[in-house]
Amino acid sequence: MRANSVVLPKKNTSDILQSIRHIDHITYVASFEDEQRFLSKWSLLGFNEHMRLETVRFPATHIALVSGISAEYPWATMTGLSVSEDPNSPINKFINFSGEGIQHTAYNIDPEADMEELHHQMEELGWKFMTPVLSYSDESGALLKQMFVAPSTPYGSFIEFVQRLHGADGKAFNSFDINNIDDLYEYYADYSNWLAEKI
Repeated sequence: MRANSVVLPKKNTSDILQSIRHIDHITYVASFEDEQRFLSKWSLLGFNEHMRLETVRFPATHIALVSGISAEYPWATMTGLSVSEDPNSPINKFINFSGEGIQHTAYNIDPEADMEELHHQMEELGWKFMTPVLSYSDESGALLKQMFVAPSTPYGSFIEFVQRLHGADGKAFNSFDINNIDDLYEYYADYSNWLAEKI
């Protein structure tokens, strides 16, 4: 142990739950042909398109829909949709296994929490992650940090923990990053294929 190093007390499940503030978003997957039907349905519930990203390594369209306002973010509630024309996309493999529906639920983490330490402590408690902490910073210095729990079945549903930190303008990161999404899908495919080999 290095001199002057501080040994932090291990977190228990209760400590970790206190770091989780609320649901950040829920992402659905659907067949490419069903995109408009999905958007129309959520439009009737008061959701509007906030952003649309096209990933490259794992070609897909990722759409965020938001509703309402809050003091911290430009939305109160977010839901998402991911669709792909590629039959070999992890999105369509999810649909082949489970049908259209919720792919993952993302929980917002307190900006005061150390995501790297949280990842480490959760692993010590038995959580299995398929990714390290993925990070992205925008031009204002606002930071996005994400980590993804491994699915229990190949191309199954999973959990995300996301932290949105403020930039120089005082606004929290309010989008996503295509490289983080592509990195997620690479880990997701690799982990799912590893699970499939074990069955």
